[in-house]
Amino acid sequence: MKRFVAVMLIIVLALSLTACGTSASEKTSSVIKIGYVNPTTGALAGNGEGCAWVVKKITDYVAEHPITVDGQKKTIQVIVYDSASDQNTCSEMAQKLIEEDKIDLMIAIQTPNTVIPVAQVAERYGVPCIATQSPVDPLAESLEKFKWTCDAFYTLDQVYESQRALWTQAGNAPGSGAKVGLLFANDADGTAWHELFVRRLAEDGYEAVDPGQYPSRTTDFSNVAAKFKSAEIDVIAGTNIPPDFMNAYSAIISAGVRVDCVTMGKCCLLQSDVEALGELADGIMTQVWWDPAYPYTSGLTGIGSEELNRMYAEENNGRTMPQPAAYAYAALELAVHTFEKAGTTRREAVRDAIRSLDVTTIVGHVKYDQQMKGLTYACTTLCGGQWQRENGELVLKVIDNSLYPEIQLTGSYQPGNATQK
Repeated sequence: MKRFVAVMLIIVLALSLTACGTSASEKTSSVIKIGYVNPTTGALAGNGEGCAWVVKKITDYVAEHPITVDGQKKTIQVIVYDSASDQNTCSEMAQKLIEEDKIDLMIAIQTPNTVIPVAQVAERYGVPCIATQSPVDPLAESLEKFKWTCDAFYTLDQVYESQRALWTQAGNAPGSGAKVGLLFANDADGTAWHELFVRRLAEDGYEAVDPGQYPSRTTDFSNVAAKFKSAEIDVIAGTNIPPDFMNAYSAIISAGVRVDCVTMGKCCLLQSDVEALGELADGIMTQVWWDPAYPYTSGLTGIGSEELNRMYAEENNGRTMPQPAAYAYAALELAVHTFEKAGTTRREAVRDAIRSLDVTTIVGHVKYDQQMKGLTYACTTLCGGQWQRENGELVLKVIDNSLYPEIQLTGSYQPGNATQK
């Protein structure tokens, strides 16, 4: 009798464990896992603003419109880890997403500083990766060949041409001999910009005033300011993280440098970053990747740029939706389109589905039909903008659409900046 009872207990226990295992498996298989490393804190926190809001919007949408994958209706789980704006942490979090969370797809986002380490980990593990908000050039230079990553953003040639159009509006056209002071860090992003700008400036008849690339997180820019002052530069151009630009610009102004215009990437894209500059931000010009006035509608959700911005403002104390948040929305659109097209979570099929996408997102049309040094990419919209005061508030106005004439201008060039001659 005791033997019989013991055998029955073993059978019941085995059945229970099997049932538990089946339940866990079903739960896992009903969800597509997407990894997302975000600079929620640190020097690039402004770029990470709005991440949680965007993730909820797309996750909720897919919950109402499940994707048929591997013969099942599935929703998505976006697993977000904070990189603290640190490259090593980016790599660690990307590895955790792959090894521990068993993600099906990686999103690498928010400037080359954070895109490159995440994409490199995805490549090492053979995980499909959607990259965005990294100019194509520095990402393409970071590995000899990309097998799993596709980038959707602009090239540095486009950046240069956009800034050149802004210099022209400020009276410094090609062939004018204007002196352009360069302000670039010695990171991957700054190096790629520096090399291209030096070459293109010479081709267009400008004089590059180059104090050399500085180590990121430098606090003493007195040598840069002195060089710009002695050369009597006309333009300041560069791309920097916000703390570096704050320190550099303060030193330049204190040295009495006077220029016609300032064009900056990365550090002057976001309202939260330029507000920290106070009056120093007035008149600074920068790239516009996305604006609520852009004429694009999400091919996934059917929401247009103006409506998305209104929704964001209503739920975020009236703030305009940041440009990077729009790209975060687009990245998740692309992820959902990818699984709809692949119909499976098999890695090779997911990667191939990314490469074959031809869709319209909230930031414009995305088609991965170009190559740079082994990296497959799609070009996205780029215009030129200027920070101007409107009822006392800093507003980024689209003042140049020469690369994309279909984009509506929202303002015109206004002379005047903190270093105005």
